[in-house]
Amino acid sequence: MRQPAAAFARAVATKAKATEMLKATSKVAEQLEATGIWKRKGGRKVNGAQKAIEPHRVNIVSEKLCDDIIKYLGSSLERHRGCDLIDLNPGAGVWSRKLHGFLEPRNHIMMDLDAELYSPFVKDLTSKENVQLIPKSGLVWKDLFEMVETKLSHQQALSAGAEPTRNDTLLVTANLSTFPKKSFLGFDSMSTMVMYQFMSSIKSSSLFQKYGLVRMLLWVNDEEKRRLIPKSLNRRKRGSFEAELACEWIHEVAGQELEAESRHTLRDEWINKESALNTLGRMQAQGLTVPRGRGVKTYKDSMRSKRLMGKKLAGVNMPDISRPFKKELEDLEHEYVEESVQASDRLRFLRSREKYEVNHYKSFLELLQGWERISAMKDDGTGAFEQADREWNEMIDNLKKNQRMEFNLLRDSYHLFRQDPPALLWDRRAYEPLAAKADEFFPNAPTALLDIQPKAMHPLLRQIGPNSNHAGDISDVMLRSWWNLTLLPVHKAMDGLWPGFGDLITEVSSLKDIQRGGTMMTGHGSLSARSINEGQWAEIVETWMRWPFRPTYGQMLGRMSDDDGDGDDEDVKSGAFGSMV
Repeated sequence: MRQPAAAFARAVATKAKATEMLKATSKVAEQLEATGIWKRKGGRKVNGAQKAIEPHRVNIVSEKLCDDIIKYLGSSLERHRGCDLIDLNPGAGVWSRKLHGFLEPRNHIMMDLDAELYSPFVKDLTSKENVQLIPKSGLVWKDLFEMVETKLSHQQALSAGAEPTRNDTLLVTANLSTFPKKSFLGFDSMSTMVMYQFMSSIKSSSLFQKYGLVRMLLWVNDEEKRRLIPKSLNRRKRGSFEAELACEWIHEVAGQELEAESRHTLRDEWINKESALNTLGRMQAQGLTVPRGRGVKTYKDSMRSKRLMGKKLAGVNMPDISRPFKKELEDLEHEYVEESVQASDRLRFLRSREKYEVNHYKSFLELLQGWERISAMKDDGTGAFEQADREWNEMIDNLKKNQRMEFNLLRDSYHLFRQDPPALLWDRRAYEPLAAKADEFFPNAPTALLDIQPKAMHPLLRQIGPNSNHAGDISDVMLRSWWNLTLLPVHKAMDGLWPGFGDLITEVSSLKDIQRGGTMMTGHGSLSARSINEGQWAEIVETWMRWPFRPTYGQMLGRMSDDDGDGDDEDVKSGAFGSMV
């Protein structure tokens, strides 16, 4: 049977891309290349290639990258010296060796299904008495659970019902990066599923999180970092909000900075600049400096704009949204000047569009400043607040639908950023990520290192499973619906969870408290579902649990099943976590 033309073209393109991503620029990369695992002919491995159970593994092959990361994180990693180190998918062992050398762990437990293949690469490590390489997958829940139960004798599990505290005597690192990625059990990839499971274990205090709040250093495919640490409101989905609930921080330690990415985030560049300058201030307070050659564009721009540190930029300057057409306009203007050609129809159109945007962004700034001013007003009984609120809403009513939607996105983005602390984990980052090059990995697939520090979640959100009031389970079900209602005002989204629940909005005091991320404004100025923070969500759950007319947990599960077809692209199989235990 002949292969369809489109499928054949994709196969050829994939093969060509795979070949291009096998550039070996280090000794370790050359040794990996020599195994023949990533070389294919007609879809099959070449003769003489070694056997690999997981042939899509991306290995960290740059000692310089690892050295720079260890130096960058040094003061933060100091607290883990002498810890038990769990090391999943160490592969060629470049990262494992550097981490071992710095931490001098009490025990270093490596798990790798391809232990036979990679043993020659890590024989200097496995020759040490405190290092063990287990030839099982650290990504298969049964094998990982067995290791945790039998190899961590120095660790003491939390007592039932105890509030988890940080455990610096245990550290987990894992390499989840693969190329090419393949879907697995309804997830985009195996790494997506494993990250979901690791995050779920924080709430349930299971797996290695049963010993306390255990820090995780995870290598992931570069694009997957955005699931947990989005840089803008329109990328903030259910998964990243759950990360805000469960983690003290998620830092991108190293990765690729894609210039095109910012042109699709639809966030005011003044927010980005102010966020970056705030980060630079935190870096300077810690004495952190970026290793030579590792500075990303954001860091370099901040260093050039240090004079603006400490100043309010967003909400003062006219909004500046990086759109794809602006790069095209810049290129055409350059061509127009350099070649002295006649302005094309396209150039004239893009100029007109830019002029149009400038005009309505000026009005957006006035509306945003009005919203901020009125939000800060107190209802003193004179009617001044009500009048200002009404007049502002009338101005929003006069906007065209698309303009109103664009302004709402601008306002909600601003609102999330102005909270203390900012709602997005990205805006709380302690440092800028280091620039990692594609050829520092083999295959040369862009890969990022995430540093995840769990925190003690709200007590209600930890109420899951048997012998609990299921508040945490109910929160999960509610969030599944909530993130399909993000454009609605909070009270309507609450009603969307269950009819009548929206009437209890007055009991969720943080929604109206400006100090806790709320607002007293009504109509278009009221808080939207997508711009709530973790404290407000916890109070919504508390209010739900006090509601005498709330449905049972079983009824909520039935509601979720009815709404299954309405999930967003962040949804995962609901039984995925349990199926792997």
